[in-house]
Amino acid sequence: MTEISNSDDLKQRKFTDEELKRVAQYFEILIEIDQAEKARFRRLEQEPKGFSLLGEGRSCSLCKQSIHNEGFFDKWGFKCLNCQNAVNKRIIPGSVCRDWDNEKHITDTTLAMELGISIHKIRKLIREGKIIGRRIPNGPYIILRKDNPNILDILESEKNNK
Repeated sequence: MTEISNSDDLKQRKFTDEELKRVAQYFEILIEIDQAEKARFRRLEQEPKGFSLLGEGRSCSLCKQSIHNEGFFDKWGFKCLNCQNAVNKRIIPGSVCRDWDNEKHITDTTLAMELGISIHKIRKLIREGKIIGRRIPNGPYIILRKDNPNILDILESEKNNK
């Protein structure tokens, strides 16, 4: 067993060999993932416009859907083919693909879940033009903060009108 000290409370805890083995395995997996990601970015040096990549259960960086078949990897990361097409056609700016914390955009489905509002209500507000949503063909609406600077006021108003 190995003793590891926690500086916050100065208590010492003894980790079993099994626990240490599991931590080592976890770090091996993280290193493997990091190496694969670096290899994809090295490949971009030869194919700067991007390349097809098997989804293998990865999530699209834009619509957040799980991809089990083919996706696309470029400087903005991994995307499903629908979202890649929307980025190519400039419906959606590629820069929001790296917006993991939803600071620049949010999907209509994520907004509905986070606020406890029906997806139908969100889409009705989009149809009425109260919220500007950019539709990914065969996918969700992407709501950009820059298109909707007063979205919180609109949602609060709708919530009060219930």
